[in-house]
Order: sequence, then structure tokens, then C-alpha cells
Amino acid sequence: MQREDIRNLALGVVLFFALLVPLRSAVVDDTFIHLQYARNLAEAGELSFNRGDPTYGATSPLWVALLALLERSGANCVLACRLLAWAFAVASIFLVYRIVAALDGRTSAPFAAALILGAEAWFVRWSAVGMETSFAAFMILVGLDASRSAARSTARSALFGAALFLGTLTRPEALLLVPLAVAAFLFARGTPRRFVFLLVFVPLFSAWLYFIHRHTGSYFPLTAGAKQGRPVLSAAVFGRTLVSARIIGATVALPCLALIAGLVAGVFRHRSVGYFFSRKEGVREEPAVLLMLLWVFALPVAYAVLDFQVLSRYLVPVIPAAIILGVIAWRRMFSRLRGAAGRQRKAIVIFTALAVLQSVCTYEFVVVPPTRDFSRGLETTLVGMGKWLDSNSPADALVATPDIGAVGWYSHRRILDLGGLVSSEINRMRKEIDVERIIEEGLYLKFRPDYLVDRNESPARFAYMVIKGVHFEPLMRGEVANLGIRKQVPVVYVLYRLDPAAEERK
Repeated sequence: MQREDIRNLALGVVLFFALLVPLRSAVVDDTFIHLQYARNLAEAGELSFNRGDPTYGATSPLWVALLALLERSGANCVLACRLLAWAFAVASIFLVYRIVAALDGRTSAPFAAALILGAEAWFVRWSAVGMETSFAAFMILVGLDASRSAARSTARSALFGAALFLGTLTRPEALLLVPLAVAAFLFARGTPRRFVFLLVFVPLFSAWLYFIHRHTGSYFPLTAGAKQGRPVLSAAVFGRTLVSARIIGATVALPCLALIAGLVAGVFRHRSVGYFFSRKEGVREEPAVLLMLLWVFALPVAYAVLDFQVLSRYLVPVIPAAIILGVIAWRRMFSRLRGAAGRQRKAIVIFTALAVLQSVCTYEFVVVPPTRDFSRGLETTLVGMGKWLDSNSPADALVATPDIGAVGWYSHRRILDLGGLVSSEINRMRKEIDVERIIEEGLYLKFRPDYLVDRNESPARFAYMVIKGVHFEPLMRGEVANLGIRKQVPVVYVLYRLDPAAEERK
């Protein structure tokens, strides 16, 4: 690291924190899910949302483990998870800078990449609210960085295998990197095919599957059942792919277009997919470059084929790789112009300025307002309901709710998750029945909950009704301006007491 590198990195980090300010106290409900898992891991040594009922409902066990360490140390975990997410965001900016510098060798390209990632709207948003997203981006970048040297020696290949394993414990999607890495090493030109990483990854991952199945009864997070539709290979796959393309294109359209242009130009001009991206341009295609190219395209396609409900945070892990490749492609496509030095500098400045401007505009006008509105609504409704339940409900009460994080964290009560993330019985039901039907028809009532937190655009839709012999008594209500960027309509949360012994009341 030279003084110029430190200055460039510092500017990327400063830009990140400047954008973070409007959301510095924001939080989302999923943040509390990991916190609840961390509390139970720290206090009871189990991966569970409801104490005594281990379930694989946390998509990032490694993040939960880090939070559990903070819990054991007596830290304020609501604050600490934010600080930890911010720290990994900064580390991700550093790794992007490092990888671009290693592949390109010029100062302008890594500087541009650091600025673009520091301003990337989805990256800033999900780092701000204390989720595992920046940690997942960091761990995947660790794997991509390790892949650059994996072919040099057995030890480095083994290190790459360990990085892949840790990546799968930060986000389950990172498992896709393993077959992609095999393909990258098979098809890379002029590179030793070292597959020692598989000899490290496979035993570690097999041991994890054995442990987690014995502990929770599941091999993979229950999110797969709760967020996944019915995979069907049809024209609908193309439409679902466009969802991911719109999310990514809203913030990093220019780097993605440059990536595609470099890829197409390399294939048609030089018969090399890695021509504009590899360390030695036109000489060889590095496995790391092929792995990044495959990763950028494969994850959105996998979401589309499996019919996942794609959120912006699910795509953050591929955005750093898209920025890395896009910046390198853009600079190199201008490298042969006459008066190259001046024109390259102008080209990279314009490219960076436009990319940052697009992402900042998306952040300020699309991301910040609904995020702040939802965070305020969550604090006044779900947090309030959780605290009320903690003070006024029996210790053994069961609370049914579609949004489990804040209610579970603050109420200290058992939760029946109507979304199916931590309640395996609801998860199995959701494979056949839509969650709204489960709530409207009272199908969840067979599990005998004592309270219901309902969420709907219609206020108090179940007030004083009797469904399946259970009387719904409204206790509290609160309005939330929206449920996030994709659902910007007001919704009402109502806390009901469920009385199976009451007669119908007129």
C-alpha cells in the first residue's frame, strides 16, 4: 500500500459513510432475526429462534456466531451489529481495490472501483441496517481474491477451499461458487488445474451438513421453502431474470454495460472471454476472472430458474464483481487510443462520475425515503408490540406473526412464524398454500397461538370475528407507511388476543 492507495481508499470509505448518514439509525425486521438467533446461541448454545427448538432459519450462521460473541461480551447488540456491518463494508471496499489493482496494475481503475462500490445504493442500504449483507459480500470477495493465487501452490488452493466453505456459511447462495470454480479452473488457459480446494471444501461442508441436520433436522435454511416458488423452465424464467437485471441496473448500469461490451469484444475479436479482464491482457484467462464472470451471471439466472423472490440484498454479493470487471473492461477498451494517457484518464473520470451519480440518485430518491419510513414504523409498531407482550402476556404465550424479528426479540415469547422462516410446520404448509390464505382462513390456528400480529392494508380486518371457534380481540394497532421499496403502500399492524373459549360477540 502506497500513500496514493491509502488516499484513494480513504475517499471511497468517506463517500460510503457520507451516504450512510441518512440511514445511520435505520433498522429492518430481519436484523432482529439474526439477533434473536445470536442471543439463543450465546445463552443456550443452540441455533434457534425459539429457545429449545433448534431450527435452521438463519441464512448466515457465521454472522450469527459473530453476533453471539458480541452478546456474550455484554455488548449492545442492536448497535454492535450495525457497527460490524459497517466495518465489513469498509473491508469490502478495500478488497475491491486490492483485486482491481492486482488485475489491472493501474491506480485509476482501483480508485474508480472503490468509489463506485462506496456509493452503490444497495450496498450502502443493507450495510446501514445491520444485516449480514456486507459480511457476505466481504467473504465472497475473500474467496474471489483467494482464487487468484489458488493455482500457484497446493497450500493456496487449500486456502481457497477454506474460503469457499466460510462463504457458504455467510450466505447459502455462495455454494454456487463451488461448481463455478471447478468450471473456471477447467477452462482457464495456461493455468495449472489445482483442485486441492475441493479436497478441503468437501469434507468441511459435509461435516457442516451432518452437524446442522443433527442439530435442526434441516440441511439447508428454511428460507429456501419460504422464499422459493415453483421452479418451472418456461418463458417466465426470462421475465424473472429481468427482475434481477432491473435491480442491478438501477445502480451499476455503466459497469455492467462495460463488462458486457468487454466480454463480447474479447470473444469476437480475440476469441477469449477474459481478454479485457485478465492480469496479462490477451495472454491467458485466469481462473479468478472466469470465476467472477460466471458468478455475475450465474446467480441471477439461478434465482430466476428456482423462482426465488429476489430482493436487492440477495444481489449485493455479485455487485462488487460486476464493478471490478466493468471498471477494468472500460479502462482497457480505451487503452489503445492515441494520446492514450490523457484520454484514458478522462474516460475513467467520466465513467466513474456517471456511475456514482446514478447510484447516488437511486439512493437518495428511491432507497432512503421508504427505508426511513419503514424503520420509523417498525420502531413504533412492532417494537412497541413486542415490548407490550413482554410486560403483559404469560411467559409461555405463543405469538403468531408474519414479521418475527422485532416481536420475537423484544417480547421474549415463543413465535409461530407465519412466513415459515423459523417454523418448520408453517414452512411445509407454505409449499402448498399461500401465506395470505393461511392467515385469512385461520389455518395456523391449529397450532393454538395465544396472540396474532396481523399485517394488512385493511385496518383491523379480524376485529371481534370468530374463526374456527377462536375470538379475535384487538389490543394494539399501528400504521407503517410502507413495507420497503417494492411495497410502498401503507399497511396496518394489529395485535390480537386469541380466545378459543369465547362465544361469538356481536
